Amino acid sequence: MTLTRLALPVVAGGLLASPAQAGEMVLNVTIPQIDATPYYRPYLAVWVETVEDKTPLATVAVWYDTRLRDDLGTSFLSNLRNWWRATGKEMTLPADGISGPTRGPGSHDITLDGTSPGLADLDPGQYTLAVEVAREDGARDLVRLPFDWTGAAATASAKGTDELGALHLTVTP
Repeated sequence: MTLTRLALPVVAGGLLASPAQAGEMVLNVTIPQIDATPYYRPYLAVWVETVEDKTPLATVAVWYDTRLRDDLGTSFLSNLRNWWRATGKEMTLPADGISGPTRGPGSHDITLDGTSPGLADLDPGQYTLAVEVAREDGARDLVRLPFDWTGAAATASAKGTDELGALHLTVTP
């Protein structure tokens, strides 16, 4: 089979998938105020996975301590155990458009559009957005939100138990 024969279905598939990829996804993450001394901001990873077997497809956000010298902040990312085992250990950080500094308590939006890393190649369908948070000398949370990436508007909400407060996902066409 020639390269041309392989490329044609990929190009055609990309054209068919375009309406779903034109959408926007906003994940509102609430980091609760935790009474701890010293308080360390939590690390966070957000990735897309399949519904059926939780196969990781793409990491869309990673928050870690980017201020530490010699990239020491990346060494603590293994505390995000599920993400690390699934795909994190294979990532090169910092990753443009994906990684950023940790955030303190409060409400934070992660806004992604159809051209964002991780979503640009996503075929229309049903997926799960996994959100994992871990804090040094603290607990960890893993919450999964189902979502439709078919070009239709959708919302999903969930709540963490320790390190995550409310999560609200909004997908718009």
